Amino acid sequence: MDATFFQKPIVMAVLIFLSIYLVFFLIRVLADMVIVGVALMSAVVVYNMPAFYVEYRNFLQSLIPFNKIGLKLAEQGDGASYLIIAVCLLLAAVLVCLPFLPFSATYRQILGVERMNKSDETKIRQWIAEEMDQNSQK
Repeated sequence: MDATFFQKPIVMAVLIFLSIYLVFFLIRVLADMVIVGVALMSAVVVYNMPAFYVEYRNFLQSLIPFNKIGLKLAEQGDGASYLIIAVCLLLAAVLVCLPFLPFSATYRQILGVERMNKSDETKIRQWIAEEMDQNSQK
């Protein structure tokens, strides 16, 4: 292959088309992997909470003024403190995952974004045809 091969318009058009398709395919695959990774890391953090309670408490107290919202984390871990930290971690994990949800293939499947039955497809085609007829009459 010489350099003139890539100067042909059809070759460049096919390469660009395939590249765009591949990028969006990888985004969909990686979005699911990121969500699973965040969930796994959150589970590991919660599992290790008793061993690193003091570090978690100090970190959260530096971020969130618990005294102002009426919560207090105990010096030594207890059930309520573990629950507060776990809820904070859950909220943080959900916030991290939100930007990836629209690209997640699993999320799109759950919502039914890519699934359409024949009656819905026929109805949409009829709406499009009606709009095209109305626009052509104007």
